[in-house]
Order: sequence, then structure tokens, then C-alpha cells
Amino acid sequence: MWRHDAAGNTDPDAASVPVTLRYDPEPPQVSFNPPDASDPTLITAPVVDKISGLADGSIEISPAGSGTWQALKTTTDGGRLVARIDDATLPAGSYQVRATAHDQAHNEASTTQRSDGQPMTLTLPLRIATTLGAGIPRERIERTTVRRHGKRRVTQRRVTRVFHSIALALGRRAQIAGQLTNRDGQGLAGADVQVLESSETTPEHLIGDVTTDPAGRFTYTASGTTSRTLRFTYAGSAVTLPAQSSVRLVTPAASSLRVNRSRVLNGQSVTFGGHVASVPVPAGGKLVQLEVQLAGRWQTFRTVRTDQAGNWSVPYKFARTRGIQWYRFRVELPREAGYPFAAGTSKSIRVRVRGRA
Repeated sequence: MWRHDAAGNTDPDAASVPVTLRYDPEPPQVSFNPPDASDPTLITAPVVDKISGLADGSIEISPAGSGTWQALKTTTDGGRLVARIDDATLPAGSYQVRATAHDQAHNEASTTQRSDGQPMTLTLPLRIATTLGAGIPRERIERTTVRRHGKRRVTQRRVTRVFHSIALALGRRAQIAGQLTNRDGQGLAGADVQVLESSETTPEHLIGDVTTDPAGRFTYTASGTTSRTLRFTYAGSAVTLPAQSSVRLVTPAASSLRVNRSRVLNGQSVTFGGHVASVPVPAGGKLVQLEVQLAGRWQTFRTVRTDQAGNWSVPYKFARTRGIQWYRFRVELPREAGYPFAAGTSKSIRVRVRGRA
């Protein structure tokens, strides 16, 4: 480019540095590849633009007939748009997929068709459904009354029941059994199953990892540490959907119970004490209720809080005993907010008291 003045003077040698201009009047051509059976959630859309080339684009999905489009996370890979459908979170059903591409000249083109001219419609889920079951098996004997020849007979058989929630004493162990199967009940071998734990005081976190055997089965041994929920999760694969199952372990609070004298006279005192083993105790100590059994019922007669280490002590004076009486005592630890243990009781002890005749 050079300029002319009002007198008509001009000098081509004073021209500017040349600039190359490009002109692209053609929009890109875009279509979908057919889904790959080995990776059905992967969606690819090749883009052809002979002049300026692919700049960017997007892939969207819409429930059939809804008219509502949801953008998928889309990237460019060479000359194609790439996205992945999370069929584990979208509702099952028929969907339409649309791709929109832009070239370097900002021309735009979109399509809802495959390269073979067929509409890009999909039926979700795309992957194989899986089921993960986990629980604690327990054997029990079931008795059934049957009538034969006019007489009643009681038959017994051993059956195994699977529980998804059990009480597990502090320090005890339980074996959790599980199986990962496809929709036809066939086991998935060599699958990785993660074990996550959460409780009232701790957020969910990973605590274990197991691998399924040739039949899709696995076992996991859990200890009674606190009341907690174990979640077993299978992340899925390119061709199988994720699955999960939960097991609840309820661990009662526990405390020892001792008395300094087990035989006393009426009017004398004893000291009950113990240590709460289900730690950590709440700030300010754990509430402990000392109970006595009267007329077949447990009644609370003293309450105390432990120190921060879980130790407690209660003095008590016998004042109304006549004759010789054996009293049975125990400790109850009630449920408290922020304390990840269920209500629990100690073993009972007996104290002999001799009173006036």
C-alpha cells in the first residue's frame, strides 16, 4: 500500500511492508464417527477444513425430544473433536448428540449425523451394567414345622444370611464378603475394589483395596474400632459401569468396671472405678452411668464423667441393707453427639452387703 497526495504525487517505492491476507469462505465439514464397541463412551467427530483449519468446537448431548442441550467437555485432537459421555450419571434413555466446529476464519458448522449419514443417536447407558454386593455372612439354623402322615415334625437346616449392618464389639473382627457381577450374574475377575471409611467424626477416606477372584468375589476383614460405614466401590472400566455397596459397623462404647471391696457391712463404702476403652473420649470426658439391678431392672444411681484419659471413679456408701444382700452393678455408656460409638454396657460385678438382721 502507498498513498497519493492532493497534487497527485505518488511513489510506489514508499509502499508499506507487504501483508498477506487470507480468505476462507467455506465452513468446516464435520461428522461423527460410529461409536467404538471397545470404548463406547468416547465420542469423536472428525473435522475437515482445507483452507484455514480447525480452531475449536463443542459436542453436546440432549435427551431425545427435549430440545435441551448439555455441553460435554470437549477437546481437539489433531483434526477431530473429542468428548466422553458419563453414562453413569445421566438417566437411561435415548439421546441425540450434536457437534459444532469453528475454523480459523470463524466459519461455523454443526451436525447431528454420522459419517455414514445415520443420525447420531445413542441409548444410555452405553456400558455394561454391574452389581456390587457386600455384607457380613452369618450362619443360622432355621426350624420349620411340617406335617407328614398326620404328624408334625420339626426340620432344621443351616442357612446363610447376609447382613449389611451389624454390631461389632470393640476389638472384635468381622469378615465382609462381596461379589462383583455383570447384568447376567457373571463374576468380573481381577477388578479393583476400593474400600472407603466414614464416621460421625471423620470424613470419608480410603482405607483398603481388594481384587476380585475369578468368580468376582472378594473378602475384607474389618475390626471394631468405631461405629463407621464402609463403602466398597468399583470405578468401572471402558466397557463396564461403576458400582458400589455399603456396610455399617456399629461398635458400642466399652468400659471396664472394678470395685475395691466385694464384701462390706451396711454403712461402709466402696469405690467403683474403671477405664473407658472406646477412645478418644469427648472433650470434657465421657459420660458414665453406674447402674444397679433391682427387681430385675437396671436403675441408674450415679453419673460421672471420665477424665481426658478415660478414667473414672465413683464412691458409694451402703446405708439401707438388711440381712445379707448380693447387689449386681454395671456401667452404661450412653450415646453422645460427636462420639463415634453406640451406647454400650460393661460386664456386671457383684457386691455382698451384710446389714442388720
